[in-house]
Amino acid sequence: MRKMRPTVAILTDFQTGNFYTAQMEGVLCSRAPEARIVRVTDAVLPQNILHGAFILSQTVPFFPEETIHIAVVDPGVGSQRELICAVLNESWKRQRILCPNNGILSFFLEQNAVAEVFLLEDPVCFRESRGSVSSTFHGRDILAPSAAFLANGGLPEALGSRKTPETLLRLDLPRPRTMRDAETDRVKVFGEVLFADSFGNLVTNITPQDIPSGVSNKELLRNGSVTLGETRFLPVRTYADLPPGTPVVLFGSQGFLELALVNGNLAETQNIHPGTSFCLEPTAENTKTD
Repeated sequence: MRKMRPTVAILTDFQTGNFYTAQMEGVLCSRAPEARIVRVTDAVLPQNILHGAFILSQTVPFFPEETIHIAVVDPGVGSQRELICAVLNESWKRQRILCPNNGILSFFLEQNAVAEVFLLEDPVCFRESRGSVSSTFHGRDILAPSAAFLANGGLPEALGSRKTPETLLRLDLPRPRTMRDAETDRVKVFGEVLFADSFGNLVTNITPQDIPSGVSNKELLRNGSVTLGETRFLPVRTYADLPPGTPVVLFGSQGFLELALVNGNLAETQNIHPGTSFCLEPTAENTKTD
């Protein structure tokens, strides 16, 4: 059976128009010419670790076995923060993630997906030698060379000493909360906007598992509503169900509740930022909290 070429996927917050990712790709091409390089995105919100963690968690499952991911969302670059190689478990196809230890692995840690962790300590894997490593661009000078080392068949344990996954930093992930209105006896779910996608749709922290028992997704989409400020969002199955300009709510392709403006950019129109709270109110009868 033919061995598959190693895949290296790069995720950054460098934004469009940069040449920094190209420098990382150049390091990979020079050191691991057989590697297949995928640029996942440079559009992580600048220094927004939660946004990077979310995108990483949503893209890793689609990559092949033993893919090497480089995740550069690193507001602490040049400080004493650690750089690590996290090896995911068999369920996650033993993929490797090279990143700062700053919470960007939070969604994987929540799912107990991280099997092993190694610190990036061996200067042999860095750019030429430790003396030429920039204090502000470890993505190019440490993470990319370390990824090339792995792509060439190097073992993660050769990168540095072992670290316990339980000791990795975790973000305080925003959790939906459920309450019952004392006056109406109706259940409400309070959620939070995580970020806006490139269309201006607002991705939230609510998943189908957060909907109160007794309310099916079909009931929610038929009868429920969402309020954010003075705006009421109508439930739909897909964006085309209602006329342009209508505020709508639906479960998007990633499994998270999304707020949107049909054929419009909700984030720009209403100037809504990550962290904004909203209320989801299912209206199916006989709802109850767990």
